Amino acid sequence: MKKDKTEQEKKLIGIMIDMYRSFEGREMNDDELDELFLYASKRIETCLYRKKAQKKPFCNVCPIHCYKSDMREKIKKVMRYAGPRLLFKRPILSLKHLFHTIYAKKHPPKPPV
Repeated sequence: MKKDKTEQEKKLIGIMIDMYRSFEGREMNDDELDELFLYASKRIETCLYRKKAQKKPFCNVCPIHCYKSDMREKIKKVMRYAGPRLLFKRPILSLKHLFHTIYAKKHPPKPPV
């Protein structure tokens, strides 16, 4: 049985945050990273696309920015660090994410009504 996309996204965010957590030059402490994971998980669960039973895009290609600006900057730092490294640590997961991101950019989702 396939995992729910919500759980897959939360798993991906968790992996990226854990990779950033092991980075010695990081700018956020463990409490901030825990808070970021909880915030990102909540955003994924309460996504407007999910509520309307539409195909939910990954957040980086979503036309709606539901993150607060400070949290958006934090998650960008994590993704900029972990994204390229994910290709070597979790190649299948990162290639699936890359494929879905490219597809979503070519076929942008309609905004939920």
